[in-house]
Amino acid sequence: MLPARVDELERVRLEVELLRQTRAVEQLRQLLVEEEAAQEALRRRIEARLGPLRRDVERLKAEVERLDQRLQRLLYARQSLSDEELDEKEDTARAEEAAWWAEWRRRRAEREQSRRGHVLHQNGHDDITLRRIYRTLARLVHPDLARDPADRSRREAVMRLANAARDAGDVDQLRRLLAIWARPDEGDRPRDVEVLRARIGQRRVEAAELRRQLNQLRHDTLGRLLRRGEVDIHRYLRNEEARLTRELAMLRLRRRRALRQLEERRRDLGVSAGE
Repeated sequence: MLPARVDELERVRLEVELLRQTRAVEQLRQLLVEEEAAQEALRRRIEARLGPLRRDVERLKAEVERLDQRLQRLLYARQSLSDEELDEKEDTARAEEAAWWAEWRRRRAEREQSRRGHVLHQNGHDDITLRRIYRTLARLVHPDLARDPADRSRREAVMRLANAARDAGDVDQLRRLLAIWARPDEGDRPRDVEVLRARIGQRRVEAAELRRQLNQLRHDTLGRLLRRGEVDIHRYLRNEEARLTRELAMLRLRRRRALRQLEERRRDLGVSAGE
């Protein structure tokens, strides 16, 4: 005689497999949280080192573009014009366009608020959706629900990501975190073999999706940089800093050249008017 019935042995085998798949899902969740936290720390580090330079580059690009536009308008002018006169027409057109779009957005927001009774964020989601998803996520991952210190540390990291997403109004990020951590209430362990098989299948699908998200994170720009190590991160920061510094120098040169050409054109127009 067998020590147990075949169906009982199959049920035990499935229970062990369900536990194994559940453990795999929990490990993947932890890896995702660690990857998110590491990339966020690297993002802050890059911003602290390169952010001011990048903003200076953007500011100078806008200024050089403005100077080039002034020079183009002055090339077709018949008399010398000041910067204010050159910019007046463009500023008026820009102001009118900005006012039109501001009024359009205001009216759209009023219609949405009147229709739905709440405010929309820039990404198209509303405050009620944001709060609902955040509260759902908080109920799932709150640190007070931790089983042990390691679980609490993992939950605290997820809550930090959730709080940052809530403050930024990033509903998509909250939904992604919720998709990672959400799990249907299973209650007592099932005795039915078919139910066990269904839950194992569900766990495998969930694990596959978590692996996909983890691979996507690891293969994006920050993920690849993290994989390369501290030496390559330092080299990237140094090279990017040097590139931005060179770009700034070129933009300053272009600005000086544009200012000189403006003055030369004004002198030519002044001479023509005197003649």
